[in-house]
Amino acid sequence: MDNLPYVRRRTRPVPSVPPGVMVDVWAQLDPVEQQRRRAWLTRHGRTPLHMLGVPEELIELAGLHVTEWALPPDVPSISLVVQQRPRPRKTD
Repeated sequence: MDNLPYVRRRTRPVPSVPPGVMVDVWAQLDPVEQQRRRAWLTRHGRTPLHMLGVPEELIELAGLHVTEWALPPDVPSISLVVQQRPRPRKTD
């Protein structure tokens, strides 16, 4: 958090895209990239962004645009980052 002001000064805003984590689309990846990602996930068990352990909120506060990997369709969630988001609480 101490470096947040520095990061904000160094980032360039993209007017049409809000800062934060965006998940790409598995089906739009070419087969070579899909194979590369499957190999990575087999070896490491999580995406590079998830391995960094940077909270999604910090990415947004820093004004950064980060692309998270979509996971293969046989993996239960579309994103390991999304899996880590708090689930909405029931207010009944």
